[in-house]
Amino acid sequence: MLSLLPLLPLAAAATYPLVDSHKGATFLDGFTVPAGAYDNTTSGDVFWAAKGNSSVMYLNDAGRFILKVDNTSFVPWNEKRYAPSLLTERAYPIGSVFVMDAVHMPYGCSVWPAFWTQGAQWPEGGEIDIMEGVNGQTTNQIALHSHNDGCYASSSAQMTGQLRLDNCSVTSNGGSGCTVGDSDTRSYGEGFAAAGGGVYVAEFAADAIRVWFKSRADVPAAMSGDAATIDTSILGTPTASYPASTCDIAKFFADQILTITITLCGSWAGTQSVLESTCPALIGTNTCYTTYVINDASETYKNAYFELNYINIYSTGVEPSSSNSTASASRSGSSTARTSASPGATGTSGARRALDMPIRFGWAAGVAAALGGALTFVL
Repeated sequence: MLSLLPLLPLAAAATYPLVDSHKGATFLDGFTVPAGAYDNTTSGDVFWAAKGNSSVMYLNDAGRFILKVDNTSFVPWNEKRYAPSLLTERAYPIGSVFVMDAVHMPYGCSVWPAFWTQGAQWPEGGEIDIMEGVNGQTTNQIALHSHNDGCYASSSAQMTGQLRLDNCSVTSNGGSGCTVGDSDTRSYGEGFAAAGGGVYVAEFAADAIRVWFKSRADVPAAMSGDAATIDTSILGTPTASYPASTCDIAKFFADQILTITITLCGSWAGTQSVLESTCPALIGTNTCYTTYVINDASETYKNAYFELNYINIYSTGVEPSSSNSTASASRSGSSTARTSASPGATGTSGARRALDMPIRFGWAAGVAAALGGALTFVL
């Protein structure tokens, strides 16, 4: 019996029912936008678009939903460019799984996309970065952020990604969080698009937080926008795994608001050392903002968009939304009511990392200096 123990999984995988599905013409249902008009949390050079802004959010001819940076407007100096930030109207408890299926993600110099979750009162409720990167990055970076010390990533956790930093606290490591780098060049940017996209899955469970990336050719047949349940056992070894043995999930993570964002420049993507590690050197006194954001940016941001098949949320902790017929049909029981929000309104704080990003780029810059300016290790 003892000889068989190494073959047993660390924790039993779970099956979760669908509770919210965002796809097609009703993609925006259940999402709201930040209360503030612009990105004042990461110093990004964008105005957050209202849900009715059809130059930033729309359904394409293929039936996929587009979230993009506005690249058709001429932006004069000292103005910002419109970009999307969406937050789910409700928060999801432990026992939830977040899935994004995309055929294209934003990438390019000054571009900073993220698919992530946050507690309603960040940083107290923690944060899970499922997909995030900047500029010419070629692989995805995953991270957890906890409010206080005591949450750590485990070096012995079974995962395919590379553990980079193990302290998740925003007060340690310059607030960079406990980060894991995916080695798969199909997991981010141009390589992601060239491979036909793929699927990101994050499991928010009591025994661990796990993140998987599956490139298009590796997506299990059971996964689709119409799938009434998800069984995480079909996903294999996660890209990143944060077990409760080194981070008490219930203690450090509150119910999570799913968020999808594209910002420009800002305190990570716009830092000169970070920008120049994968993009051309800035000329003279030019900055990320003056080089990329202003004036005509039709070519600059031609790839700065998400093209989404669906975003699904599965959970054992909440009932299906009443407006979501697919999710409601996946199990019986009354629906949890949601508060309707008009474009530009929000029922959650949406606050993001006033501490995190300014000090995250400090860590990245430090690594760059140690490597003689090469940041490919980090990004």
